[in-house]
Amino acid sequence: METTEREKIYDLLDEIRTLIEENEKEDGSFQFDPVRALIALDFAKTEITKAIAKANLT
Repeated sequence: METTEREKIYDLLDEIRTLIEENEKEDGSFQFDPVRALIALDFAKTEITKAIAKANLT
């Protein structure tokens, strides 16, 4: 059975959450640059929001 785009999106979200959780240190900091992660995630959110707005205009 072929994976749908919906399933791919939710799978990717799950992978990202797991990756973040697995790389959080005991003191609450991360083993990666949280600013870069926030920028990347905010960019993804912005692109989704823009796509929704565009779809609602048509």
